[in-house]
Amino acid sequence: MIFTLVGADGAGKSSVSRTVTERLSALGLPVERVDRWDIVDNPAYPAARFMRPDVPDARQCVAEMPVGPRFLFLMWSIGMALEGRTPGPAQPGGHPASDPVTLLDGYWMKHAACEIVYGLDRTWVEAVVAGLPSAGSVTYLRVDPELTWERKAGRDVLPYECGMDPSCSRESFVAHQRSVVAVLDTWAERFGWLTLDASAPLEEVAAQVSSLVLDTTGGGPARFSGAPGTAAR
Repeated sequence: MIFTLVGADGAGKSSVSRTVTERLSALGLPVERVDRWDIVDNPAYPAARFMRPDVPDARQCVAEMPVGPRFLFLMWSIGMALEGRTPGPAQPGGHPASDPVTLLDGYWMKHAACEIVYGLDRTWVEAVVAGLPSAGSVTYLRVDPELTWERKAGRDVLPYECGMDPSCSRESFVAHQRSVVAVLDTWAERFGWLTLDASAPLEEVAAQVSSLVLDTTGGGPARFSGAPGTAAR
């Protein structure tokens, strides 16, 4: 089953997905965390072997693409990461050795929202993503861009996250991310995503997501410390 974590830049998708993967793996639940950049220099993706083994450079090249080709490349990359991995060892009868939970870090949502903000037609974008595999259970990590700036400032802020402002100023980051969040908000309402307050501490958010996965997969009713019984919508 696929579980997707959605959010704007700095919402904590990568940190939460890594923490949840560690927690669930420790409980013996097979979990496969998937990120679009997994395809770079990874023998598990032989068809992507043309990708240069330098993720920061790849991200920079993608940011420099024209908006339409960039969007299509980003959708190809996450689709490839999800569907292009070489199958693991099979059991007798040809079945996979396990049926892991797939935890998607971001999937198509953030980048699709970004490219709409950058000028792509929303109807066309939604038609393209409709051809990707179902997102399964979607959890939206929502947080105010003012806070995400505080999380990211001085670290890895990119012009792509700031409306292509080369100075990566606080003002351009917050303004651009507010526009991205507005698109994500409309999809969350339209598609019924579960919305969590991602301004909460990492351990609390990860606990909520971990409990959601366990409850949904039948892995157990146990709740992790810090996980409330219900989550905000």
